[in-house]
Amino acid sequence: MKSKRKLLTVLMSVGFLVLITTLYAFKLKTNEEESYQPQTKWKNLKVLPQNISKDSLDYLMDGYTSALSVKCNYCHAPQKDNPTKLDFASDDKIEKEIARGMIKMTKDLNKIYFQPHFPDPKPAQVQVVNCVMCHRGAPNPEKYLAKMSTMYKTYDPERDNRKEKILKEMGKQ
Repeated sequence: MKSKRKLLTVLMSVGFLVLITTLYAFKLKTNEEESYQPQTKWKNLKVLPQNISKDSLDYLMDGYTSALSVKCNYCHAPQKDNPTKLDFASDDKIEKEIARGMIKMTKDLNKIYFQPHFPDPKPAQVQVVNCVMCHRGAPNPEKYLAKMSTMYKTYDPERDNRKEKILKEMGKQ
């Protein structure tokens, strides 16, 4: 009789612990779901989706600042009434409009040239081309990209460049 009572007490205790753990896990999941609800009251989003979550927007902006090695004030103007804070909705800086064009360009490149060739199932947004590919940590990649023309001059599959190669080899001797 005593062993039955002990067994019943142990089983009830385990059942009670499972119940509490389940309720606690359900509560945690509910809080997680609430934190990922999309933010719908963004002002002046023209390229990014209006239903983007704050976490996703912050992640994107952090990526842009890293790719260009800049801070938020590179694209965002200060508030008129408090210059120590940024007015994220303002279009006062041309850099913001340039960034929008670049975002459209990378989206188009990924959608047209990479997503069709991506294996199924395809994600909604294939990220192959991104800011850092050209910017490489510089706000203006002009200096880096200016040298690209010298690399492309020598490569033309239709052109016979044996003479250039021979002259190059003779110069090394």
